[in-house]
Amino acid sequence: METDGSPVPGPWEAIAGSSPEVSDNLEAAGHLAYRFEGQYLPVLLRSRTQEQQDRVWLAFWSYLTAPSNKRKPFSLSSKGADKLIEDFQKAMLEGNN
Repeated sequence: METDGSPVPGPWEAIAGSSPEVSDNLEAAGHLAYRFEGQYLPVLLRSRTQEQQDRVWLAFWSYLTAPSNKRKPFSLSSKGADKLIEDFQKAMLEGNN
């Protein structure tokens, strides 16, 4: 969906973009949301136990805090990753996925 010619961010990209550590980097917010939607969210939705979900969130946290490189244009602090995951979990509980 577009309003003024600019793509409207989806819920995950909007949440990612609200993180202070990537708010000034649209490429990073988009990349982060794309990776979450494509890799981590499907596994979370298939998870049957809390232990499985915890493993997925830990893998996502590890990805978020890993150093940036050519293919990953951002790196979050531990606290930043914790907050972002908390926001994603809240959105999932509210049905924004």
